[in-house]
Amino acid sequence: MSDPSASRPSGIVLLAAPHRPLFFAGLSSLLLASAWWGLHIFARYVGWPALALALQPAPIWAHSYLMLFAVLPTMFFGFLFTVFPRWMNGPLVTRSEYATTAVLLALGTVLWLAGTFAGPPLLLLGCLATGAGLLLGTLTLFRVLLAAPQIVSHAVVVLVALCVQLVALAGFAFGVAGSNDFALHFAVRTSLWGGLLPVFFAVCHRMIPFFSQGAVKDYVPWRPTWILVAVVALCYSRLLLGTTGMLSLLPWADAALVLLTLTCAVRWTSLRARGNPLLWTLYAGFAWLPVAALLQLARDGAFVLTGEWALGRAPVHALGMGFFGGMLVAMVTRVTMGHSGRPLLMDRVTLACFIALQLGAASRVLSEIVQAPAVVQSFLLAGVGLWVAAVATWVQRVGAIYLAPRVDGKPG
Repeated sequence: MSDPSASRPSGIVLLAAPHRPLFFAGLSSLLLASAWWGLHIFARYVGWPALALALQPAPIWAHSYLMLFAVLPTMFFGFLFTVFPRWMNGPLVTRSEYATTAVLLALGTVLWLAGTFAGPPLLLLGCLATGAGLLLGTLTLFRVLLAAPQIVSHAVVVLVALCVQLVALAGFAFGVAGSNDFALHFAVRTSLWGGLLPVFFAVCHRMIPFFSQGAVKDYVPWRPTWILVAVVALCYSRLLLGTTGMLSLLPWADAALVLLTLTCAVRWTSLRARGNPLLWTLYAGFAWLPVAALLQLARDGAFVLTGEWALGRAPVHALGMGFFGGMLVAMVTRVTMGHSGRPLLMDRVTLACFIALQLGAASRVLSEIVQAPAVVQSFLLAGVGLWVAAVATWVQRVGAIYLAPRVDGKPG
């Protein structure tokens, strides 16, 4: 007999579990944002003015908004709406909550992209829609936490970081409204160090040892609370030091971040995971975090010693493309496979996407380090090309899964 669930329309299937509409919306936003930015970069370097329009605001701010405020928070909620109740034995997120959050965040992406060509009114509407989705998602997680019989440290870190992300988004909207580059710069730094990085690290701290324990025999999980608190505190300390102008102290915070995140990378990695791409890609993605911290240490140290900023945006791209991007592919692929009733395996195509994304991140970082203009352009175009190709292939690979019922016939 055929499975009756297989005949359900895709619209209903898409709402069958919290991760489905949010991952689908997040991946769609990621693909649109990556294609838009790739076309802009390509046009700027090959001289196609039809694609390199005078965007509003400056392209770097438009790109930052899409990745930091539209794409990554949408993916966050797809994961957090699933695991938050499990972490604390709390109530489930309702369909109306996760569906509305997905719609608002997706609308924010569409309005923002339209606004980069049409002007500030649509940009601000995009900020409003994204902010409403972010606020609803955060309030939903607060509801789960307040009704849960127990509270875990990871949940507290995540909720504090999401509140900071809301503040950063408000600052970004203020910068857009007033064409204030200082406000835009401050909002981006606040989002990176106070919003996104604490969420990513908290999830890694909880889930990488957990996934490793389930896949590697005799693996001993290591996730002391003190290192979670220390890394998050350093993120906020670094943000505070930069905001108050105490730049001479930044290298000390950077050095501590290098030491602590490198310790995590070493303690969490198991060499016995070599034959399990779904696991070792988590290790490889996380390894970018100490690399990014080391590059930031070199950049901040150079400024303290010479008064000149070195390495350009290399630390930011190591963090954003390497760490955030790598962890996104590794973690979302795992959740998607497990929650669709499929075997916990990463196929060759998805693995190739992950490797291409890592090479793209390395190329983009190198484009900020080398000096020869022709070499800079080559690395930049290669990095963007690899990223767009990897994202497009990966999104097509996993996106269709959210529109189909679970293969094992179970609900969700």
